[in-house]
Amino acid sequence: MAGESVGLDSLGPQELAEVGKQLEGEINGFIQNALTLQQTAGKFAAAGQSVEYLQGQKKGQPLLLPLTESLYVSGTLESVESVLLEIGTGYFVERDLEGGIDYCRRKVLLVRDKTEQLSQLIKSRQTALAQVNALLEQKVGGQAGQA
Repeated sequence: MAGESVGLDSLGPQELAEVGKQLEGEINGFIQNALTLQQTAGKFAAAGQSVEYLQGQKKGQPLLLPLTESLYVSGTLESVESVLLEIGTGYFVERDLEGGIDYCRRKVLLVRDKTEQLSQLIKSRQTALAQVNALLEQKVGGQAGQA
């Protein structure tokens, strides 16, 4: 029977409650994923701004290099010709400044697009949950009226 669709009207109150719990779990998971994606977009935007900042700088200029969001070390700018970008799972790629800026912009757009897709999915699940809850309330109210 896997893959067959079942009309909500044919489900009993207990089954509807289970479907509602499942939908709530999915919605909560999707919301957490959307928040993570928003944070990721912010990090790519900040990285792009950092690369843009390098365009006006000169070799040998002192700078503070971020190791984490709150830990910086002092250093001097060795090159203003290229940047080293982390592309995920410990892999890095060297790009010229324009290529680095473009990479960060594309990543921001990609992550925002995925966030929007996830937002639409959340909305559809919330609509389904509202339908399940309304039907559950109707069935529970109908059984209480029969008792």
